[in-house]
Order: sequence, then structure tokens, then C-alpha cells
Amino acid sequence: MTTRRQSSLSPSATDVLLGLLLVAAGLVLLGGIYLKAIPSMAALSAFVGVAGLVGIAGAVVGRTSPGFFSEVVSGALLTVLGLVFIRFPDSPVATLQLVAGAFFAVNGIIRLASATEYPSLRGLMLVSGAGSLALAAAVFSDAVKPGFLALGTLIAVELLIDGISALVIGRQQHPSRR
Repeated sequence: MTTRRQSSLSPSATDVLLGLLLVAAGLVLLGGIYLKAIPSMAALSAFVGVAGLVGIAGAVVGRTSPGFFSEVVSGALLTVLGLVFIRFPDSPVATLQLVAGAFFAVNGIIRLASATEYPSLRGLMLVSGAGSLALAAAVFSDAVKPGFLALGTLIAVELLIDGISALVIGRQQHPSRR
């Protein structure tokens, strides 16, 4: 008889840890972009890809969490975005920014759809979904002019949205809150 090894972290602790990592990644990316510490598209690509893998790992470890589906999709989309940036580093930034806009739109739609699945998280999912859709609208309407600084800033804001969402999910699930 085989037994499944249980994670030593509860789903709420995993969500909080994932949230902290994603918020830290968003802040590091924001600071790195503005301080010119992330000097190239290759560095941005690697950063985004790793953040996506962290998101997937955190979601899978805390797979009993109510936000599992939106967290794993967000992590997968970030990973794919990083891979697209790695594969096409010489593409015009405007093109890469449009790809990022599509990522923001899909992520926002997934979060809005998740709002119907979990009534206790409805407000959070609606706000985070609207935030992601606002980023997509900014890209598609040319409110944000294409550029490396703009692209990095948009991705950092999305990481902050994802991280804060995971933190709130983890805090709502914490045993002392039940």
C-alpha cells in the first residue's frame, strides 16, 4: 500500500508564502526596472518565467485552496509569457507588450469567472480580475506607450495583484479566521 506524502504547509500557509513571494517579485521587478538593475529583455524574461514557475509550484502545493485554479492558471500564463519573451527577445517591445496585454486579459477573465465559483472570495476575485483587465485595457488602448519601462511596470503590477490575491486567500483560510 502506498501513502501519499502530505505537505508540511497547510493550504493557507502555502497561499500566504506564495503571496509574499509574488509581492516581493513585483516589488523587486518594479525597483529593478526603475533603478536599471534589470538591464535587458533577457533578464526580464528570466524573471517573469521564474515568477510563473513559483506561482505554479505554490498553487500545486496548496491545491486544496479555493483559489487553486486561478493561481495555477496565472502561474502558467506567467511562465508562458516568460518563455515567449525568451524565445523572441529581439521582437519589438510593442509586440511583446501586446502579448503581455493578452496575458492580462485572460488572467482577468479567469479571475472574474472564479468569482462565481467561490462566494467567499467573490469580492477579491472581482477586484483582482478587474485590475488585470484594466492593465489589458491600458495596453490595448495605447494608454501605456510601448517601451521596456512600461512593459516591466505592467508585469510588476500584475505580480502585485497576484501576490495580494494569494495573501488574502491564505489569510481568509487561516484557522484563526474560521
